[in-house]
Amino acid sequence: MRIMLINILVSACLVAIGIAAYDRLVLRPMLVIGVVDAANVFHAKQEQYLNVVAASRTDMERRQAIADAERFVTSFAAALAQLPQECACLVVDKTAVIGSRATLLDLTPLLRKKVKL
Repeated sequence: MRIMLINILVSACLVAIGIAAYDRLVLRPMLVIGVVDAANVFHAKQEQYLNVVAASRTDMERRQAIADAERFVTSFAAALAQLPQECACLVVDKTAVIGSRATLLDLTPLLRKKVKL
């Protein structure tokens, strides 16, 4: 009888540890959603390039600023693609989210840092 009670107690403890580990390692990280205001970052960087083009005095400076802006488009897409791997979460645009949750993670400052804004 005593051995059976010990087996039940050990089994219950192992099941509780397994459930807690699943909750911490699998379920909770899956519930985190990253949001990013991509349009805001893109428009801010676009404004920055427009100011550089407007302030350029020579045709060479203007062409260089336009070439930098064209390179930015590919680097912006690459920066957006890296966000899910860095936060290990689903990343959606901020405009697609209605309401707020404690598991929402704002990645807009990280994107701004990536595009040097």
